[in-house]
Amino acid sequence: MSEFLWVGMTLGAVIGLLHMLHTFATRLGRSGLSSVKTLWQGIWTWALWTLFGAYLLVFWILGLVSLGISRVVHHARGSA
Repeated sequence: MSEFLWVGMTLGAVIGLLHMLHTFATRLGRSGLSSVKTLWQGIWTWALWTLFGAYLLVFWILGLVSLGISRVVHHARGSA
């Protein structure tokens, strides 16, 4: 279980870093936006992705399993 949490947190940290960089790229340098507020939003984005990365990994795995099952069931009904 602890390995799963580490994998989820690591995956969340990587995705969070990419999301934070995207936030910076779209918001920094625009007039009317505070760069300090943008910095804090980027940090919070990364922190929340890291914190909830394991939960999101579970949902992605469940979604992939559900998608596979639904495709098999749909294919079985179509060929019958």
